[in-house]
Amino acid sequence: MSAILVFMVDTTSAASSASLPQISVVRLVARFLRGPSIAAVTLLIIASSGYVLIGGWSWIDGLYMAFITVGQVGFQEVHTLGTAGRIWTMCVILAGFAVFVYSAASLTALFLSVEVRSAIRETRRSKVRSQMHQHVVVAGFGRVGRSATTAAIRSGRACVVIDENNASEEIVTNIGAVFLHGDARDATVLRMAGVSRAAALITSLDDPSNAVVALTARSLAPDLRIVSRVTDVSWRERLMRAGASHAVPVYESIGASLAATALDAEVLGVLPIPGTDMRVEEMEVGAESIAVGQGLRAVMEQADDVHILGLKRDEGLVRWHEASEGLHVGDVLVVLGTAPALERLTKLVRHGSRDA
Repeated sequence: MSAILVFMVDTTSAASSASLPQISVVRLVARFLRGPSIAAVTLLIIASSGYVLIGGWSWIDGLYMAFITVGQVGFQEVHTLGTAGRIWTMCVILAGFAVFVYSAASLTALFLSVEVRSAIRETRRSKVRSQMHQHVVVAGFGRVGRSATTAAIRSGRACVVIDENNASEEIVTNIGAVFLHGDARDATVLRMAGVSRAAALITSLDDPSNAVVALTARSLAPDLRIVSRVTDVSWRERLMRAGASHAVPVYESIGASLAATALDAEVLGVLPIPGTDMRVEEMEVGAESIAVGQGLRAVMEQADDVHILGLKRDEGLVRWHEASEGLHVGDVLVVLGTAPALERLTKLVRHGSRDA
């Protein structure tokens, strides 16, 4: 119960600290043009009032004279102007020129504004995201998030990347994904990413943030597949309770792979299976190995509890039941088993094991 309360507090704080949605292009343009518009209207009112008070003109005549004077049109005077009227007209012309310069500066700032360009890009991305279905949402674009995004794109899935760093936008776009600036812990940002229509959510933030993302996303999409990175394995159970479908301990997996590859030259890579003591390894058949010339069935009979999934040869993968030839030096076995069972198989394929 206490863990759930902690998650609820985290969700509330995340929502309050999340960045606001992108301002619309129309609102940005209106903000840039508000000052020049107010200045122009104010000048017209003052100029019209001057003609009414100085020349005794009607308001429509005064407004018309103000328009053609401020607009530098140069039509003839509505009525004959006296000295005071001419002086007033010169002042209106100078004021109109000042408003024109002010308006030109505001328009230049509008066209050069990074904020406006970002809003236009976000509008386009929003249209793309609204059309996405069965896509992958990646929260966080660090090294793990980038690898996950690249893998999702290579698998043919559309991908939305949520990150608070605007500098990631160019990289995300070059990979082929759609960038969304914001805090993935915020429900509004997750809705903008389309989690309710997504096939999966991958969250690669720190462990507490991942828990908040999983809890928030689960409340928005009860059937969503949520996979979370785990830095501290003690958080795995909490992430699962928060709503994650799977919690993958990244550093634990990398550590196991590094150790196995370092201790045995024949082991090329290791992929631990979370929640079990099983793992998948790639091991190379060395020169003068006992396994050279033997079929896969014969090798499995000598290594108990090992399942050979396939054989990588000549940049192709052959399934175990399709491999009719004996093993060659340099063949790579893809095997599944526990650490002790895989160690026994490694002894068979090790370089020089025939002479041991």
